[in-house]
Amino acid sequence: MQSTSNSNRPTGRRSSLKKRTVMFGLLAALFLFVVGCSKDGMSTWEAFGPVAQLQLDLFNVTMWLMVIVFFLVEGVLLYAIIRYRKRPGQPKPTQIHGNNTLEIVLTIVPTILVLGLGIWSVFILFEIDAPPEGSDPLHVNVTAHQWWFEFEYPDAGNGKKIITANEMRIPVDRPITLSLFSDDVIHSFWVPKLAGKLDMVPTHENKMWIQADSDKIDEDLPVTLFGQCAELCGIAHALMRFRVTVMEQADFDSWAAGYSEPPAITDKAKKGKQIFAANCTLCHTIDGPDDPALSASRLKGFLTGADITPVPAPNLTDLRTRQTLAAGLMDLTETNLRAWLHDPDGIKPGNYMAARAVLYQGGTVTLDEDQIDALIGYLLDLR
Repeated sequence: MQSTSNSNRPTGRRSSLKKRTVMFGLLAALFLFVVGCSKDGMSTWEAFGPVAQLQLDLFNVTMWLMVIVFFLVEGVLLYAIIRYRKRPGQPKPTQIHGNNTLEIVLTIVPTILVLGLGIWSVFILFEIDAPPEGSDPLHVNVTAHQWWFEFEYPDAGNGKKIITANEMRIPVDRPITLSLFSDDVIHSFWVPKLAGKLDMVPTHENKMWIQADSDKIDEDLPVTLFGQCAELCGIAHALMRFRVTVMEQADFDSWAAGYSEPPAITDKAKKGKQIFAANCTLCHTIDGPDDPALSASRLKGFLTGADITPVPAPNLTDLRTRQTLAAGLMDLTETNLRAWLHDPDGIKPGNYMAARAVLYQGGTVTLDEDQIDALIGYLLDLR
């Protein structure tokens, strides 16, 4: 008896392990489903504009149709398995030709569903191809870099050109046309509450448009939406984030008018300005839009791959109006800025500032604490 009991014990353990594994898998799937259905943050379940709304409607109809088809097919399958299962003493059934009517129905119904969804998808593609005629769209050029986003407004109002980084500001209830570019590898532009993903391909321009509607936003403006690069583009891909701030047209005009206006700086920050000019202007611009020739020089330096060369870096002219640092990884505060200057690679691995800037040759920042204090004072004065 003892021997029999011991021989059964491993089988019982395996059965218990299987049950626990299945239970864990079901709980994990339920958790991921609940998290995926959340409307907070980067959610595809909440549309703030016409493009996202059309795409969401198509997605919802497709998803629920597929859910219905899944349960119908699985229900029939389970019924057939149970109803026509082999029983003791039952002879082998005679093999006959299938039911012609059933086969025709099972061919026609999926064909109708696929054709219907396909034709609807084509109509939606035409509808979201361009903003409505007669509207007054604001145009923005978006360039993806490893690993941050650059936003250029060729005409933000009164012929004023603006270049900023990682935080795009748009007026509510106004179409925004986007020209998407990449300076290095394939990236993808994605703000799920405004529109679906679109690739950003080197040497090629892709176009899309977005709009945030006030009647779809329950919060008071300005509202911040979250974006992300959606194409694997290197070591810091998951940290390549950006934000879209939706604001009233008057607030947008005020921000645009104040762009590149030099702020008053303190005596302490004057020293920081000198440090910035000596160490940072090779890659960063801080006094208005980037000069095209300078941008081309930085890109050429980046493509050469040398250890110490200029590279495209975020334009810091409007730093005083930004909320975040390091492509949206941290709030822009003195503490976070100090941590970033001390160890940028520890916060955002793979960034080119830590790899190529003169300040970090040797693995650590070459400025002392007084110099860092002065540089922080200057950078924060830009706010």
